[in-house]
Amino acid sequence: MTETLEPAAVVEASDTAQPFAGLKVADFTWAAAGPIISKQLADLGATVVRVESTRHPDSVRFGGPFLDDIPGINRSGFFADFNSSKKSLALNMANPDSRDVALRLIDWADVVMECFTPRVMEKWGLNYAVLSQRKPDLVMFSSCLQGGTGPYREYAGYGGQGGALAGIHYLTGWPDREPCGPKGAYTDTIVPRFGLAAIAASLAYRREHGVGQHIDLSQIEVALQFLAPEIVDYSVHGRVAERTANRNGVSSPCGAFRCAGDDRWIAVEVRDDGDWSNLADLMGRPDWALCDEYASAEGRLVHQGAIEERLQAWLLDQEATTVMHEAQARGIPVGVVQKGSDLFDDPQLVARNHFVPLEHPEMGICRYNGPSYRFSRTPAELRSAAPLLGEHTGEVMEMLGYSPAEIDALVAADILV
Repeated sequence: MTETLEPAAVVEASDTAQPFAGLKVADFTWAAAGPIISKQLADLGATVVRVESTRHPDSVRFGGPFLDDIPGINRSGFFADFNSSKKSLALNMANPDSRDVALRLIDWADVVMECFTPRVMEKWGLNYAVLSQRKPDLVMFSSCLQGGTGPYREYAGYGGQGGALAGIHYLTGWPDREPCGPKGAYTDTIVPRFGLAAIAASLAYRREHGVGQHIDLSQIEVALQFLAPEIVDYSVHGRVAERTANRNGVSSPCGAFRCAGDDRWIAVEVRDDGDWSNLADLMGRPDWALCDEYASAEGRLVHQGAIEERLQAWLLDQEATTVMHEAQARGIPVGVVQKGSDLFDDPQLVARNHFVPLEHPEMGICRYNGPSYRFSRTPAELRSAAPLLGEHTGEVMEMLGYSPAEIDALVAADILV
């Protein structure tokens, strides 16, 4: 994860004309979906104060990969990638007396973010009904598995459960096997795109009308947006979507195939007769590829299994990247299935300077994912590496108006820890 790199310059939020410069965010989120949203705000100029504590740290801090395979609460690459440009406040919310500090932080903030089940903020007396009375222009973002209302509002879980409950897992896998589900916490990867847009829309509303609002985002309802064709097909025709592996019912062959080397794969889709002819040329026009049964799209779909077996046999001796370039030169949609370690050398990502080197107090210089978008006038800028737990507690407390003596007393009272 480390190498000889120069870290990007540390830039204060006020130094740039970024889209969210001057925005103040009290971030009570944890895990992935919420922190990814607040990372976008932070990388786009907002001052984001991340709230956690040594008594209840973010669970992602315990997830690898860890630098040099040495576990540590500040050594998780998983956590680091979601939390660039933020400040960390170690506030023990399990202590009821922490509420006064939390309220002062919320009074400072323009946006409050949380992703617990509704009972948590209600228990702390920090739910929107309370906070909006105190601060009418507050924008509050809440996200949980099934939303803040309804009979399942208290159903806790992660993005893996969200994908399953939305029906994504059932459709992922092979038709003759049990569902395998997509890798990772599915809804955590899609919710941030919706959440960031909702926060931006609410800030625009506040700028025009002078009042804030509460955003209640259900991770499952977000996931359902990605099943729109299947839902429409069932609603209109009564057809229940089933697992089709990598096949799409239109193209043949269509799937992922193993190549030479250690766990090297490519994805191939032959869309029409032209693609098939070009693929046959790439393979040296073997007799089997020229038979009449494979000459039409209909025939290739009928014989898809046999074609895939023969294509796979040929690809086992081929180098994946070479096949990809030669196929793409012929106009065939083919791409290498890249490992995470491949991405640092991906020529497209390198050309766009996607990875940003940042210096972390414990891990040294590491490369962080940059934004997946580019603003020509107000570009995103990763200003600092992910914080150590509580790294900015003193700084944040002074910003909120606490004296050194008061800070020491809060530490002694197990509130700042």
